[in-house]
Amino acid sequence: MFGKLLSVTSLLALAGVAFAQQPIITTNYTADPAPMVHGDTLYLYTTHDEDDADGFVMYDWLLHTSTDMVNWTSHGAVASLNDIKWSTRTNGAWAEQVVERDGKWFMYVPIHGNGISVLVADNPYGPFKDPLNKALVWQREHWNDIDPTVWVDDDGQAYMYWGNPDLYMIKLNKDMISTSGNIVTHPKVKDYQEGPWFYKHDSHYYMAFASTCCAEGIGYAMSDSPTGPWTYKGDIMPHSSRSNGNHPGIIDYKGKSYVFGHHYQLWHQKSDKMGLKFQHKERRSVGVAEMKYNADGTIQKIDWWPDNGVAQLEDFNPYKRVEAETMSWGEEVKVRKSGAAGNTVLTNLTDGKYTKISGVEFGDAGAESFSASVLTVKKASSVTVRLDKVNGPVVAKAEFTKDGLVTVPVDGAVGKHDVFFMFSGDFEADYWEFEDSKTAVPQGPFCEALLKDPEAKCELPVIGAKVEGKKNFIEFENYDVGGAGKAYYDMDSKNQGGEYREDRVDVVAAGTGYAIGYTQKGEWLEYTVNVDAAGALPYELSYATGMEKAGIQLFMDGEAITDELELKGTGDFDEYSTFKGKTTKELAKGEHVLRVLMTTDYVNLDWIAFGASDKPAEEIRNEASDPEKNDGNESSDSTTVISMVPAFNVGIFGEYKVFDLMGHQLGKVSLYGEASVKDLKAGLEMAGFRNGTFILRNSAGQTFRIGFGR
Repeated sequence: MFGKLLSVTSLLALAGVAFAQQPIITTNYTADPAPMVHGDTLYLYTTHDEDDADGFVMYDWLLHTSTDMVNWTSHGAVASLNDIKWSTRTNGAWAEQVVERDGKWFMYVPIHGNGISVLVADNPYGPFKDPLNKALVWQREHWNDIDPTVWVDDDGQAYMYWGNPDLYMIKLNKDMISTSGNIVTHPKVKDYQEGPWFYKHDSHYYMAFASTCCAEGIGYAMSDSPTGPWTYKGDIMPHSSRSNGNHPGIIDYKGKSYVFGHHYQLWHQKSDKMGLKFQHKERRSVGVAEMKYNADGTIQKIDWWPDNGVAQLEDFNPYKRVEAETMSWGEEVKVRKSGAAGNTVLTNLTDGKYTKISGVEFGDAGAESFSASVLTVKKASSVTVRLDKVNGPVVAKAEFTKDGLVTVPVDGAVGKHDVFFMFSGDFEADYWEFEDSKTAVPQGPFCEALLKDPEAKCELPVIGAKVEGKKNFIEFENYDVGGAGKAYYDMDSKNQGGEYREDRVDVVAAGTGYAIGYTQKGEWLEYTVNVDAAGALPYELSYATGMEKAGIQLFMDGEAITDELELKGTGDFDEYSTFKGKTTKELAKGEHVLRVLMTTDYVNLDWIAFGASDKPAEEIRNEASDPEKNDGNESSDSTTVISMVPAFNVGIFGEYKVFDLMGHQLGKVSLYGEASVKDLKAGLEMAGFRNGTFILRNSAGQTFRIGFGR
């Protein structure tokens, strides 16, 4: 935990590969690394030194993830001192560790002077909540309760060690939030100072630790039992004048073993760049080195953190949504939480700033296009994509003056390269992705038949002078094929509604059919249509929103054909109403592309029809779907009748998953006996969900919306 590093490193060369991976996190000062592996991903939890810290100024705990050990994605703070309601400490978010058990994630954190607490989450990204409202352990006679480390042994017994300068241990119960037996104080291990890291490798138990201060290295002891006795084995990393402090975190990942720790290289590099003489401040940075075992289980010594970090485990795939906060190096960029729950964005993107992704494999066909989701654009800005170095070949340049998704062609991105994203202007970025020339799909119409037969032909929706049948209805879930940046822009990484289609657009159930849901301001969808009647045309659309009001705007071939439409609240997200209007621009006959732009958050869109009609459009739509009223010229099974679902039909008890309006799971509540709306609301309040609007879903698939406040 402690640390006062005197480190001399050379200035980062802008195009240098050697320093691009060490330190591994450059968006924040980080320390006390606690790695864990779940599935294919390595989750790296760290503490966080504030940018202006002289001493220890630490308020929260951060998370970064990687699948290749070189490129890391920042997820921002996943817990903070504010989550520990019973404590009045405003500083002291010291070394943590997270373990997973039975589908829950447990974060063990010290509150300096107030013992050790535990926080719990349903996923590794949080939010982490305090289940106890008190310390898990607290020896009030001293302030030695810091640096917890937890291991669940093969027989299911969990142990927690901690302490500076003494080493303590206690057993944890299966619930991981209560203890068994008394605290054990272990005999002094040679060279032990603090920062224990307890784990098992093969048949041996290990206790790594920050060795005696100061300067601290990383030492270790071994045992044949999880409870000791511990036999000192020497250094993993010897004491060094370059490191007054350290804190090990050791993990096996994809066939290799790694040791994490911290140093002060990032602060040293920034001092050099500012032309300042290095002065020690608690502004630490996490490093990593590959670690190897001898045949007898002892660990081979590592002299110091290698400047070039560790080898990349696999090529980086650019043909997917990649969070802009993913990088092997970032030059003076920062990360912040965005409005959407759980989301982070890359910020501080001004002239001269950049990020780097290492080992990107474009393949033999190469990339066809590059898309970037940008926001908070304050002036004309751009992202220039270069290969291999900051002044390397330019393969794409995206220029923009407003928020949204910008897509540009790519030329020359073939094979494997390091990729540099060079920024100018003043803006933020959410994500980016490349499209593969080999697999690129041209934009075109979509219909339900394509779900069963990829070769099916889709008839274009007809915009005519009159609404005559289902051919005149544009079902919003039938947006064009072509993918992100061509046919749609959706800020989520997956279909939050989980219905109908498998890309990232959020499609929800609406009666016996589907609608677009979980919408956010700035998202859009496109539809290839056949305009069969020229002029300004009336239209009618079906929508639902639980907000007081919502808004959309319609465009044809990039030109606005309506003003922003103000859609009044319908009372709930499954209570649909219609809006009638007339285009403000005359339409031209022929094939065109209709775009629907969300101008506010949270509106569900069902269908739209253009043209005059003698009766409500929905009545015409329903008649077209009724076999007894069908004239035989149109298939009766291609369009579904929309029926209204009651806002609440609660009679099933048990477990309810709790989501925010964006579809992110926040937690769970359990009810016993027949559950009413009042019971659901009370259950939410007891679980700590007291402000805002929440979506609840039970095991039977029923979905309910509960709001607090106005």
